[in-house]
Amino acid sequence: METTQLETLKVSLDDSVSDVIRRIQASGSLGCALIYDAAGRFVNIVTDGDVRRAFLEGKQLDATARDIHQVKLQTARPAPITARTNSSRAERAALFRQHSLRQLVLVDRSGVPVDVIDHQSIDSSPPYVNRRFTAVVMAGGFGMRLRPLTETTPKPMLCVNGRPMLEISIEKLVNHGADRIVISTHYLHEKIVNHFGRGERFGVPIDYIHEEEPLGTGGALSRLAHRNEATLVFNGDILTTLDIGMFHAYHLRTESAMTIAATQYGFQVPFGVIDASQSRVMHIEEKPKLSFLVNSGMYFLSPRVFATLPKHGAYHMTDVAHEQIRRGVRVSCFPIFEHWLDVGRPSDYDLAAKLF
Repeated sequence: METTQLETLKVSLDDSVSDVIRRIQASGSLGCALIYDAAGRFVNIVTDGDVRRAFLEGKQLDATARDIHQVKLQTARPAPITARTNSSRAERAALFRQHSLRQLVLVDRSGVPVDVIDHQSIDSSPPYVNRRFTAVVMAGGFGMRLRPLTETTPKPMLCVNGRPMLEISIEKLVNHGADRIVISTHYLHEKIVNHFGRGERFGVPIDYIHEEEPLGTGGALSRLAHRNEATLVFNGDILTTLDIGMFHAYHLRTESAMTIAATQYGFQVPFGVIDASQSRVMHIEEKPKLSFLVNSGMYFLSPRVFATLPKHGAYHMTDVAHEQIRRGVRVSCFPIFEHWLDVGRPSDYDLAAKLF
């Protein structure tokens, strides 16, 4: 890897989370930004994982890099792992292995960052990175809210800038590690099968589960033949710029039975909200803005989950999650800050052409 232009990675403590995200996304495979204080001193490295962790702690896009740093200070790795610029390749590789790093900051004799390298530069990937997975794409819906567009076309086959949404998603899944794709179909299923065939054009095998009766988002999983690797369940009417490989790596690193990708959904209450104790008003907050992490329709499942699924009948992914929680196994949340769009209404379909 060529020497990093550190200026492109720099953010200040007072920069917004949005600024930090832009720096991280612009850094490519590095997936990081470097925080500096007002005096120009290096403070810390932040990754997409640190931003997602801050969202889990309730931070929003109007928070700052300082807020992300404060959350990072409470983690198991509050300080950056660094190596001297004159360190050997073997020394750097040892640090990558010891700390399961994705990036390493190289510093001079005074501890000032000079470069940042990623794990690919020394062929030392963490065990949870670049792993293969099976993808199950749910494409059986009727798309009633998009009529008349869906009267003769399955919703996932509606074109965005000249290409079916489902084709855009399948190419993305293949590029991020899917080695097998299973498409669950119901409505106008022959149009999907005729377009994608057995996957020859995409370089991976594509199989189909045809539901004679709708089985719910999770119902098709009981009929899945391939269960020996992590499985991504992906709604076919979703478009996103999320790096699925990062999502997969998080699922493996946390050793979760199930990981749910979540996006922030916010709205502003158009009235003053009263906080009252019995009949006494304690406070009035004028038109507060509320934000929630909501289900994005993307999930990773570990192979052990399949043994817990019902063998027959309709059920949903929320039912799968509730069963894992009931069993006491880990169900994780993976916040996403990338573009995400559930194309369910005409206004969403119009927006898809602009975002993607």
